[in-house]
This record gives sequence, structure tokens and C-alpha cells, in this order.
Amino acid sequence: MEPTSSSSEGNSFAAIFQNRDFRLLWTSQLFGQSAQNAIFFVQTVMVEGLTRSSGLVGLMVLVFNLPSILFSQLMGVILDRFRKKSILLFCNISRIFVVAAFIFFHRYGRGGGLLTAVYVLTFILSTIGQLSDPAESAMVPLLVSRQHLLAANSVFTLLFNVAQVLGLLLLAPLSLRLGGVDGAFATISLTYLITAGLIWPISAREPRPDPYIPETVLSDLWEDLKEGWRFIMTRRPVLIAICQHALLTMLTMIVAVLAPGFVARVLGMEPTDAIYIFFSAGLGMFLTTMWTGRLGHRFRREELAAAGLLIVAVALAGLTLVAWNSEVAAGTIAKPSQGVIMQVVLMALVLGIGGTLAAVSAQTIVQERSPMEIRGRVISAEFLFSNVAGLVPMLVISSLADIVGIPAVLVGLTILVITSALLSLRGRPSGRGT
Repeated sequence: MEPTSSSSEGNSFAAIFQNRDFRLLWTSQLFGQSAQNAIFFVQTVMVEGLTRSSGLVGLMVLVFNLPSILFSQLMGVILDRFRKKSILLFCNISRIFVVAAFIFFHRYGRGGGLLTAVYVLTFILSTIGQLSDPAESAMVPLLVSRQHLLAANSVFTLLFNVAQVLGLLLLAPLSLRLGGVDGAFATISLTYLITAGLIWPISAREPRPDPYIPETVLSDLWEDLKEGWRFIMTRRPVLIAICQHALLTMLTMIVAVLAPGFVARVLGMEPTDAIYIFFSAGLGMFLTTMWTGRLGHRFRREELAAAGLLIVAVALAGLTLVAWNSEVAAGTIAKPSQGVIMQVVLMALVLGIGGTLAAVSAQTIVQERSPMEIRGRVISAEFLFSNVAGLVPMLVISSLADIVGIPAVLVGLTILVITSALLSLRGRPSGRGT
């Protein structure tokens, strides 16, 4: 039974971790997402070691992202026809064997055959992720009450950032150093085994879906896909939330691309000092997670999303002012003042706060307003749109920044985010509620 007291609402953050099933899901995905980030790092190290070619490493990155464009919608249909827990178990058990296959081919493969095997296995792993990630998102509303859904999404957003740190900065480098490439793959395979073991005892209140696949599978598949998109296009709050999520995904990728150049060309520091920006943004994410867990339920989701975008715009505007005033002339070496560094750190903190607030609120809107029978297709459409919207700018933004300059790019992003926030306010529902 869902709690109704104000005190329970005010302690959403504590309440969701008292929920055994949610706690198991969260912990399992901490292992699973850390492994996913770690294996991507190990794969790049492996391809670099085999080829000494940045182009072939870039090809691996392309292979990794390709399934998100090809299969996202198909995975949404599958998601609506099978239990979410069963899908997560299947995905993580499958990953154990795929990662083990990397060890086999690394030991016994040679030359072009080995490289081809790496690309094929990378494609398979990424395809599994296109089913696993939306299944995880669709499972959250099955485990927590509606009033705690905002807090649950908030801690899952924090999880993704913690998992990036654990995977990229701890699990991958440490396992590579101690056991080489084969040892790293073995460690990651074991991590996926732990993930599956944590998912197994979860008890999800999920109606039994209809797994029947008719003879007219292609025509029915097309109808299923159209039904998901038709729902999105006719539900303005859901459409706006998906667009917000895509915008934030794009901004995250752009910031990741611009940060080293901003630090080097604008501030005159070492590119590796971009870690200060990422750390400050991560701190902002953590603070927002804590706030939404305790007080987020008091506000309308649409208002929180729009407010988050406005906060992001303030941060981008602040970084733009720093960039205009501090851009380092070509060929000069200058150290920024402590005041300038503190401004950048503060704006990165604000950026993390606003981005997390908007992303968590938008994801919650999609989950709450999508009927269970088509929720998988809606969430998969959201993932597809976000991946496509984020991937293209990531590929071109560095060239654009080289042509027009980082300050000009930041101005454009600021205007885009402010416009999106104002349009979001127009799309909020008139009635009161969460």
C-alpha cells in the first residue's frame, strides 16, 4: 500500500532505500553500469594496442553507438511483451558470455580476424544494452510508489554518474594494471554475474504481458511502433519531456567535448584540469539528488523541469561571460586568477544542479504518464531520440568551436536552453498535482 502521510513524503529518499526490491535493483545497476563503462574503456585500450590507429578506435566508437539507432524501437516492442525482470536477467547473463568471448578471441585470434571479432562483439554488447537500459527504467515504477518516483529517478541519475567514476577511473584501470586485458575482461564478466545475482531475488508487481508473436510479425511490429509514437505525439507533456531529455543528453555530450578546450584555450590551463569542471558538476548532481529525494514531491514535475533548464541557461551564460573575458590569445601562456577559476567551478556546480533537476523531472513525467502496456515503446523512443539528438552534435561541435570559437558556441547553447525552458512552461498541464 502506498504511504500517504506528509512525513513519509518528506522522507522519500530514505523510504525508497527501505524498499528491498528497489535497493536490489539500484545495487545491481551500480555493478552493471560500472561494468558497462569499464568494458568500453578496456575495448578502446585493446583496439589501440592492436592497431595503433585512432581511426580504428573511432570506428569502434561508431560500432558501439550504431545499435542505439538501429534497434531502439524494436527493443521497445520486445520490452512490452516480456517481464522486465526476465529481460534484465537475460541481458546480464548474456553479457557474461559475450565478455568471456573477448578473452577467447584475444588469446586465439590474429590480425584482421581478431579485430573483426572485437567489432562484432562490441556491436552485440551494445545491442544488449539497448534492451537492458530501457528495461531498467521501465522497472522503476513497478517497484516504488508514485509519490516516491521522483526520488527514485533522482538516485538512479546519481547512480549513472557514480558508475562512470567507478567504471572508468577504478574498475577498468585497476583490472588492466593487475591482470592485463584478459584479466580486465574476466573481472567485468564476474561483475555482470554479480549484477544478475542481485536481480534474481527482486519481486516486481508486474502484470503478465502477452508474449504472443503473431505470424504477421512485421506488420504488427510496425503497428506497435506506430502506437508508441502516436501516443507520444498526442500527449504534449510526454513529448515535451522527451525533447527535454534529448536536449540534456546533447548538452552533456557537448560539455564533455568542450571542457578540455575551454580549460586549455580559454583559461590557459592544462586540458587534464577539466576534471575540476566534471567534479563540480558531479557535486551539483549529488546535491540535487539529495534535495529532490526530500522536497521534490512538493512541486509539479513540469515546473521542476523548466526550472532546471533555466538554471542550466544561467550556468551557460556565466561560462560564456568567463569565456569572453578570459579567452587566451593564440600562442600565449597565461594562468587564470583564482577568482576566474572559482567562477568556472561555481558555474559547473550550477550546471550539474540544473541539468540533474531537469533530467530527473523529465524522466519521471515519461514514466508516470505512459500506460504500462506501451511504456516500453515510449521509453525506447525516448532513448532513441536522445541518442540521435546527442550523437550528431557531439561529432560536429568540436569543429564548430574551432571555426567560431567556444564563446560563440556557448552563446548559442544559452539561447537554445532559455527558449526550450520557456516553451516547456507553455506545455505544463493546468491542473494541480504531481
